This record gives sequence, C-alpha cells and structure tokens, in this order.
Amino acid sequence: MTLRERKSTLIACLTLAAVVALPGMALAENDKTAPTETGTTDSAATSADHQVTEVLTTLPVLGTGLSLTITRDETGAIASVGLDPADAATVIKEKDHKVVFLLSDEDTVVVVKARGGSIRTKVKADATADVTGPGSWSADVFGNGIVTIPYTVSFDGITPTITIGEVIAPDGVTAEVSEAKTRTSDDGDKSFYKVKVKLTSDDERAKVSFVAKVSVNDEGETKVRLAVDLKSYDRFKDRDDDRRDKWDRDDDDDDRHRDKRDHDDEERGDDRDRDKDRDDDDDNGENGET
Repeated sequence: MTLRERKSTLIACLTLAAVVALPGMALAENDKTAPTETGTTDSAATSADHQVTEVLTTLPVLGTGLSLTITRDETGAIASVGLDPADAATVIKEKDHKVVFLLSDEDTVVVVKARGGSIRTKVKADATADVTGPGSWSADVFGNGIVTIPYTVSFDGITPTITIGEVIAPDGVTAEVSEAKTRTSDDGDKSFYKVKVKLTSDDERAKVSFVAKVSVNDEGETKVRLAVDLKSYDRFKDRDDDRRDKWDRDDDDDDRHRDKRDHDDEERGDDRDRDKDRDDDDDNGENGET
C-alpha cells in the first residue's frame, strides 16, 4: 500500500469513528441537559416566594367599620377590591397597582396599593374619631394558612395608640409583636405611632406594620393617617444574626424614607388644592360671582 493510500484509509477510519461517536455524544449531551433543566425548574418552584393574592382588612372607619377584600392577579397588580358594605365608597382613582376610594362621608379617603411583596391600605381622615375603634387584618402570608391580626386604634388628644390583639396563626407560623415606636413634635402638633408584627415560617419572613400619624396645621386643621402594610421578603436561610439585624435596620430606613415621601406628596397635593381654590375664587371675583 502506498503512502497516499494509507493516508486515505486513515482519514476514512477517523471519519467513520466520528460519525459513530456523534449519536452517543448527542445522547450524553441530552442526558446532561435534561436533568439540569428539570432541576432548575423544580428548584425555582420550590424556592419561589409565595405571593399573597388576597388580603382581607377591616378598617375602623365610618363608625361601624369598613371591610376590604383586596385580590391580586399573577402579575401582582390589583385585580379587584371588594367592599362591605358595598355602597360605603366610590372609586375616584384606579391604576394597576393603586385604587383610591372616597367614603360616603365625602371626606375620608382609603388608598390601596400593591406592588411586589407589599400590600398597603391607608386611610386619610380629618378627625381622630373617624379612625377610632377595632380593626383586623388577614392573609395567607406563606401559603400554609391564614394569619389574622386584630388591632384597636385609640387617641389621647392627637396622640395615637395601636393595640395589637391575639394573633391567630397556623401551625409552623410564629408571630412576634415588636416594641412600638412613638414620636411627638416639640410643638405638640404632630404625633406618630408604629407597631410591627413579625411573621416567620421556616426560612421565610414577613411583617405587617400598623402606623398612625396625626398633624395639626397652622390653620388648626387636623389630618389623620392610618396605614396597614404587609411586606414579604426573600428567604434568609443560612444568614447570620448580624445580616438579619442589618436587614431590619435597612427595612426601618426604607419605612422612614417612604413615610417622608408620602408626607411630601400629601403636602404637595394640599398646596395644589389650595392654589386651585385661590384660582377659582379669583375667577369667581372677576366674573362678579359671590
């Protein structure tokens, strides 16, 4: 056999070996890929945080109380808000993640917000009596049963207090009521009260915050704010206590920033309303109306 013939034979053998090996290589690749994809899917399904899709909250408003059933869709947007009594309020603003109601007294406003792991219900009133009395909050926080938190709102002058009742939780869920945080301005025209219920289930945690704020402006007008806010968090398995403490500190910082942002938004809204009222008065004066 010549050198040319030996080269041709060697090339043919190598080509044949490669062709024979390819199905096995492809099968091995498929065997390697399939478990990885299945494993990833199973892991994601197992580790994904449970999304709270429904919250039932009863607010101490209108004297007899108002119950809201807040339902979210799979994207986290607000799908519906049911009221009991049904005719207690009308919708004055509606977006995917926010619904605003005006109550039948035509002064008190209820705002519902939902985004990510947070669902917040907020009442804006003009008198402490409008948000005084018992309320409750319920939701399936971790996907293993309903957590119910009763509370009572009371005032001493403009100083609010929120008393948390006995928390009802399913097996495997623990509830811890934090020490309340209070603040009163030096002038005595602003007061703040906040208490949190920290919930834990295995390696998941969440918290429900109850906040009441009262302020009196220079004209003697009173503004009262009551908010109930659920925040669910990522899992914290294998984190040490220092990291958990930092998580709590960062969370409190977020709350302070958000409270300040809400206050600034309210002040800007009030300024816009006052400007509009002045413009209307000027127009009426120019038109000779009294």
